[in-house]
Amino acid sequence: MNRQPTVLILTAQYGNGHYQTAQTLKTGFLQKGIDQVYICDLYGEAYPGIDAFAKELLRKSFSKFGAPLYKMFYYGTDKLSSKGLAYFYQHAGKKRLIELIELYRPTVILTTFPLQAAPYLKSKERVDIPTYTVITDYCVHPLWLHPMIHRYFVATDEVKEALMDYGINHHSISVSGIPIRDGFNQHNFSYRLKMKYGLHPRKKTILFVGGGLGILPNMKNIIHQLSKNKQIQLVIVCGKNKEMEDMLRPLAFLYPGQVHLVGYIDDIHELFLISDCLVSKPGAISLTEAAATSLPLVIYKPNPGQEKENAKYFIEKGAALLAQSEDEIISQVERVILSSDVSNKMKENLMNISKTKSKDRIVEEILHITMTNQILTGGGL
Repeated sequence: MNRQPTVLILTAQYGNGHYQTAQTLKTGFLQKGIDQVYICDLYGEAYPGIDAFAKELLRKSFSKFGAPLYKMFYYGTDKLSSKGLAYFYQHAGKKRLIELIELYRPTVILTTFPLQAAPYLKSKERVDIPTYTVITDYCVHPLWLHPMIHRYFVATDEVKEALMDYGINHHSISVSGIPIRDGFNQHNFSYRLKMKYGLHPRKKTILFVGGGLGILPNMKNIIHQLSKNKQIQLVIVCGKNKEMEDMLRPLAFLYPGQVHLVGYIDDIHELFLISDCLVSKPGAISLTEAAATSLPLVIYKPNPGQEKENAKYFIEKGAALLAQSEDEIISQVERVILSSDVSNKMKENLMNISKTKSKDRIVEEILHITMTNQILTGGGL
């Protein structure tokens, strides 16, 4: 009798994207009737003190002084040999991972962050558990790669080609797209939805999303400038950043009905569906959500590393505009709002990037491989 798969999803909470992807995939397995699915923040559990320190360093890397250091790390590690940082990476979290394997006895390991402990164990310590990796960017860094990873799920054909340039067999790569929450795959826009959030049904809506680490600086001036146009309305998602919400609240009173502040919201996809332009940092998840909803976007000042590479991909595809300053945010937003030609072309290009049902594709492929392996091995893994 075939054993139902047990899935261990390994991730990290540096920003929101990796962990959010893990949660999305867990939902996908649960929807398929697989109820033994566990998410582990491997570094957070293995090294809580170091993990907190690393998150603080990452936060500071978005500052004027930290950005060059992160740039050096991201592009410098591209050239490190297995005797350098990659060697450390293969061993980081290994002890905790062995404990998790003994606890949950997984038949599938899935990673949404470049964690090499799992494939390293498979190659060196005879832990024969298939390992799958979802690359959560529109680019690839070699720290994602290991010869014992069973299959890679990637965002685009370009990422697949980059993996092949690193020597990964094309049979081990699936162009699935990046999995996002189900709500972003819906397109049931209605004026009633705008009314739900107190928005004018005929005004153009600009959505500001700050991202998991930091917010757009000098938001007050940007709001003042954009609010001069009475035919637009601004929605600023503050999330759990109470300080930001308190700082901007006077502007909501100054521009009643035009400036709307939103705290943490589960149904953020609804705001994407009713907006005409998104202003955001280029996290891969936010970009994927914009593509899924064909929401024209203005990317603000990408940080060196994966943000810059993600932004580059969308800009080169004509799916986003770049703003490096406050003035450019204002001018680029106005360009999207005032020109239907610009807006419609961006929507078309976003549709070309978008891949629907990525979550289901990944889950179904992993389950198909798992069940096939069970049949070939006589019912056991």
